[in-house]
Amino acid sequence: MNLRLTSSALALAAMTAPALADVTSEQVWQSWVDYYQSLGYTVTEGKRDKSGDTLTLSEVAIKGGTPDSQVSFAIPQVALSESGDGKVKTVFADTLTGVANGTDVDGESYEVPFSVAMPGNAIVTSGAPEDMTHEFDYPTIDFTLTTMKSGDKETPLPIKVGVADSTGTFHIVAGAPAKYDYAMKSGKITFSGDVTAEEADKVKFEGSIDGAETSGEMAVPGGAKIEEDMNAALKAGLAMNGVFKAGALVASFDFAGTDEADQPTSGAGKYDGKGFELSYALSQDGMSYQAGSDAGSFELTSSDLAFPINYAIESGSFDMQLPVMQSEEAQPFKFAYSLTGLTLGDAIWNLFDAQGQLPRDPASLDLDVTGTMKVVKDLFDQAPPAEDAADTATDQPADGAADQATDQATEAPAEEGADPTAPAGDAEGMAEFEAEPSPMEPVEVNINQFALNALGAKVNAEGALKAPESGDMTTPVGEIHATYEGVNALVDKLGAMGLIPEDQIMGVRMMMAMFAKPVAEGEDKLETKLEFKEDGSIFANGQQIK
Repeated sequence: MNLRLTSSALALAAMTAPALADVTSEQVWQSWVDYYQSLGYTVTEGKRDKSGDTLTLSEVAIKGGTPDSQVSFAIPQVALSESGDGKVKTVFADTLTGVANGTDVDGESYEVPFSVAMPGNAIVTSGAPEDMTHEFDYPTIDFTLTTMKSGDKETPLPIKVGVADSTGTFHIVAGAPAKYDYAMKSGKITFSGDVTAEEADKVKFEGSIDGAETSGEMAVPGGAKIEEDMNAALKAGLAMNGVFKAGALVASFDFAGTDEADQPTSGAGKYDGKGFELSYALSQDGMSYQAGSDAGSFELTSSDLAFPINYAIESGSFDMQLPVMQSEEAQPFKFAYSLTGLTLGDAIWNLFDAQGQLPRDPASLDLDVTGTMKVVKDLFDQAPPAEDAADTATDQPADGAADQATDQATEAPAEEGADPTAPAGDAEGMAEFEAEPSPMEPVEVNINQFALNALGAKVNAEGALKAPESGDMTTPVGEIHATYEGVNALVDKLGAMGLIPEDQIMGVRMMMAMFAKPVAEGEDKLETKLEFKEDGSIFANGQQIK
């Protein structure tokens, strides 16, 4: 998850969702300021005016982010009117503007201005200063990009996103930590763009989503600096979770330009999906991502391809759960993936099966793996920049111990096979490359399910492996059991089609006989039992293979 993008999106969502408020207009404004500051943003007002029951803020600026990724909003006016019954109505200016800027991976600065139009917006807030509920109504939200500046070059970037009929609630409970929960529904969402790259390549796209719903919760500890140090914020108690559901999604695009050989190329594509759902959770207890998709289809044609690419699925899902904090104890993890009803277009099949000898039934894949792992370093721990580390080393006193270490390094013999004439920088670069080990070490892996159904064959597997007491998962201990159905028939067909060369058929069958044995005579069913022993040996169906 891009956490910078997430926090910036939360800020924008709050801008187009409830501004925090209370029973008086001044409390409304202060609540709003407190909210953005809890996310690491700064809020400044250019002018304040109180007339009767209405507080008006002008030239409001909200800024946040890190030096290499920042976002800012400029709001011409915010009017907060007390209704006399303990409620406050907040209205933003019809249009606000903003800028996203920073430095890309190549070290080049970029700047992307944008505008958000939201005519007719209104928020009604009730409650007490410590516990507020905000009901908001946004008939239209139009997000627009026009240009992008990268380095000294400015290029057009006409992209628009429109959201209709957004309503919902935003609830805040002040305290340490401050707690937020929200729920929002939107009508149709539309998007379009017509982008031209520096090389004159053009991409035009458009699409729509038939409504969306989002909800979630967040607890923000006092003083947390989410943008600057996510790890510290999590340890202080930062926790968040959310769900996004979308209706049917349709999109189309076309492109034109030149390929790597400077030859003209063009194409078009479209996607038609019935809906999807995304969810996430993040706290010091771990992070998780889940995604699920209903039926969808994709088509692509290109002048570079002699045939169209098209495929469809009935459904798909993804589930990943990981620990994030260092611990001497092993912590649970999960990875699951499912793809049901995958079909390919005839043009793709005909590339290798023009005669239709292979079954073209929908394919499926199910994978479910759980286990435990040790986290040897906090997942969101940010190592100090190289220059900081160098400064730290420079600041160390040059005492006798340091001199001795330098002498030992200078006089140490070169490793066997090393080139003594190689530049020292190469060794330093290699050391830097190798000095970043994985923060996660698997301890136990359970294959709860592996099921593949394709080309008329089926493969199923399950088992469990764990690291030995004196080793790691490079020499696991445990068993894996697998069954195969229709594999021999598939090998015969692939051989007859020439996809497996005749001189290799025997080798394939010998390999299968080494790892698999028949379940029952006369049936195309095989099984494999792999055993991983404490001494590092491996057995397949009782026969040692290592």
